Amino acid sequence: MVGDLIRLKFTVAGHSPSWKRPVGLLLAIAAVALTWTASSLADPTAVGDVLSFAMLVWLVGWLIGPILSSSTVVLRPEYFALMPMNRFRLGVALLASMFAGVGAVAMVLAGSTLVGYAIRIDAYQAIPVAVVAAVAFTVLVVSLSRAVYALLGSAMRSWIGVELAAIQYGLLIASLATGWLIVSPVVSATPVFLSSGFDGTTAGDVVSRLPGGWPVAAVEAAAAGDWGGALVRLLGLVVVAVLTFLATARLLRPHTGNKTLQRRRPPVGSRVLTRPRRLPATPLGAVFGKELRAWWRDPWRGLEIRSSIWFGLFLALFAVIGGAGSLAVATGLGVAVMIGLAGANLYGQDGTALWQLVVTETDRAVRADVRGRQLAILIYFGIPALLLSVIMMVATGEYGYVLPVSVALVVLLGVGSGVSVLMSVLAATPGVDPHRRVNSTDAGENEFAIQIALFTTQIVAAPTLVAAGFLAFHPAPPIWLIWGTPVLAVINGVGGGWLLGHLAVRRLTGDLAEVFGLLRYPGATLAKPPRARNWMDSVVGEAEKSAAEARKSREKTAAKRHTSV
Repeated sequence: MVGDLIRLKFTVAGHSPSWKRPVGLLLAIAAVALTWTASSLADPTAVGDVLSFAMLVWLVGWLIGPILSSSTVVLRPEYFALMPMNRFRLGVALLASMFAGVGAVAMVLAGSTLVGYAIRIDAYQAIPVAVVAAVAFTVLVVSLSRAVYALLGSAMRSWIGVELAAIQYGLLIASLATGWLIVSPVVSATPVFLSSGFDGTTAGDVVSRLPGGWPVAAVEAAAAGDWGGALVRLLGLVVVAVLTFLATARLLRPHTGNKTLQRRRPPVGSRVLTRPRRLPATPLGAVFGKELRAWWRDPWRGLEIRSSIWFGLFLALFAVIGGAGSLAVATGLGVAVMIGLAGANLYGQDGTALWQLVVTETDRAVRADVRGRQLAILIYFGIPALLLSVIMMVATGEYGYVLPVSVALVVLLGVGSGVSVLMSVLAATPGVDPHRRVNSTDAGENEFAIQIALFTTQIVAAPTLVAAGFLAFHPAPPIWLIWGTPVLAVINGVGGGWLLGHLAVRRLTGDLAEVFGLLRYPGATLAKPPRARNWMDSVVGEAEKSAAEARKSREKTAAKRHTSV
């Protein structure tokens, strides 16, 4: 069975975009070469620390890889759900097929630096330990990566899966935004690190205790003649690798049950809102309560807010590691920035449920729907943004940033809530129907809409953000700036949010049927109302073009996968 699955995997990979295979091969070669180069250039007394750090980087790379890798080269258990075979054996075979590929070979070659380490320190008796440790570490890393991919693919079946996916997305976004805070000092400190390693610091102890340091510790124990310690470390690594392999194989069994677990009682959010009644009995109160429950219950919306929170936390972590600990107070701002991006497709996330608004079409109903969504996303993102800002302010003791952070929060939350509802109307993009969603990207994200949402938030909030920057970094800001910036933030945030929401209401009132048509009949050519073309029509056109390109790409990938399988 394993051989058949390996051949099937190569067949599927042969139908993937041609540029991905050579790029992946070049990246693997570069990573292996960099690992061997660092091991060769390091001082003999620092090789252990360098290799421990390198193995940790490989582990992190394999864990983050599922976000960036193409799903076309991974055999999914669902492909074989109807085949009459033992489920656990199928999971083992699927996992075993993962070891036939460029990534696993690259991991083995990188792990072989442990053998080079043993030879370099003249500890030839440690070579067998190094070989076993390299193989066991490869099994551990590949199994963990496949487990993460499986959890990410089925993330919406449990809140644990949602949290794991959110951590990955938060780490990825934070790395793209502020990764330079870590890369810059690491690059400048590379010569020192290669010559002295961690030099007995706490960081060295932490890295050695993480999985990346286990193989190196086993080799060093064998080199020192401590065969008892080497055997314990090696057996521990092997046991963890085997258990991870078996657990992942069990996870890879085809899932044929319900997509999500049924609740035995209503969630906390619903009980808070309904017992006793806390919202007004008006259309606005109804939409506001419905949206709060949707943000609380819907795993796809939960992924958005959790990714935003982890994004803010990783921003703080990167700031501390990069020696700019005072920037950790901006953690809440990271969450606030994401409000416009996370809510840029609210109507697309609801799917064809928009018909309920179509059949009750009145100006009051449309206004209540837009404003209710705007208030709900403002509350749902505003509370964690405020809490994170307060916590980081207390933790760092940087109370001098209270005013600039506060005004930035006000304007980003206000403007972001308006951007979210406006882009949800202009760039409504259909995704997979909620009851058929599997992956964390099935809700219909539109890259063009996300980019426009980010740029619009920055442009509209720019006056207050510039003033907040002067308050934060000017050694002695004038008194008029100290008193005027909060007023500007309120006007900018509230006014900008209201104006953007008003544009969304006006657009949806006139084009409600067209927006519903986009969600109900994706790809169909719809009749446009006769009117003069404006900038909003241009945004709608570009968003539809982006959605069509993404849809064609998905259909092409699905067709290739179907042909291969």
